[in-house]
Amino acid sequence: MTGAVPRIGIVGDDVPRQLVLATGAVPQRLLGSWHEPVSAESGELLGTVDAAAGRILDGVLSGRHDDLAGLLVCHDSQANLRIFYVLRILAQRGRLPFPVHLVDAPRLGSPTARRFVGRQYSRLLEFCERVTGDRADTRSLHHAAERELALGRALEAMRERRRTGGCTGAAALRAYRAAVATPPEDAVGAVTEAQAPTAPGATPVYVTGSNHPDPGLYDVLERTGDVVVVGEDHDTGDLAWLGVAVEAPTIGEVIDGLAAAHLARPAAATGGLAAARAAYTATCAEQTHARAALALVREHDDAPAWDLPHQRLELRRRGVPLVARTRIRPGDPFAAAQEGIAEIQDGLAATAGGIS
Repeated sequence: MTGAVPRIGIVGDDVPRQLVLATGAVPQRLLGSWHEPVSAESGELLGTVDAAAGRILDGVLSGRHDDLAGLLVCHDSQANLRIFYVLRILAQRGRLPFPVHLVDAPRLGSPTARRFVGRQYSRLLEFCERVTGDRADTRSLHHAAERELALGRALEAMRERRRTGGCTGAAALRAYRAAVATPPEDAVGAVTEAQAPTAPGATPVYVTGSNHPDPGLYDVLERTGDVVVVGEDHDTGDLAWLGVAVEAPTIGEVIDGLAAAHLARPAAATGGLAAARAAYTATCAEQTHARAALALVREHDDAPAWDLPHQRLELRRRGVPLVARTRIRPGDPFAAAQEGIAEIQDGLAATAGGIS
């Protein structure tokens, strides 16, 4: 481990960053890619999963993250759970220079679920204390909350810029990517600097489906200036659990508050009912004034595809057409994105022609 400040890696999006920060560490989410190749070893170890998961494992196996103090893996998808099982075995065989811990935080709205998630977060905090050597207390939790809440305010300002034409989707996605991997102060700077104006007259489009661990597809969507991505419901964009913290007088109350905040989050495709997911997508599309929605779903990332029939119905009720591209293979993402945008533009032009 290099540097004065330890870093704790995160796979998935169910970790409350406040707890990591309170133990003196920097939370760093590990992300894959839409288009980079997956090594034969990762493919053999994981089996058939979303390729983005294979690229995360590749990063670990290549030694890219050897300076981590520890790694938290969330059970927020079956692909991430497979990553945990593989890493646990590799750690037992001495392949990893850091310990690995599973965070199992289901999103079930009940008192029992809240207690279960609270216990999971207590164990998470103990893990972070063990790998950093620093114990959290009310003072460190308060300081961590202040830092994370400042990031939350910066993110909300960026989302408003997106809605009003002051920030492209690609610029926002780059800011999110920086925010999940850096100290809150650096993240605030990256988010504040995300101010790329959109082209006049660009069609506002809302993106759903698989997450976007890199901005490549957004770059393709917005390249000509005809389209701007005004929002999304995936966990590397607007749905990322960032900028949330709890102020409370005791550690137990902070953990309980974070468990409650987790259970109040909008459901992810892998953990929520399709009807509820669709209602959330349609509401967000309406709030961002999107004229169309685009679903891009990677091959073997099945959960987002289950939402599509419900999303199409809910969006239609709000006058927002949905175009979907599913089973996108690793070599095809940019072509699929371009095809989706072309279909959106053709559909909007046909609608406008019919009205006139």
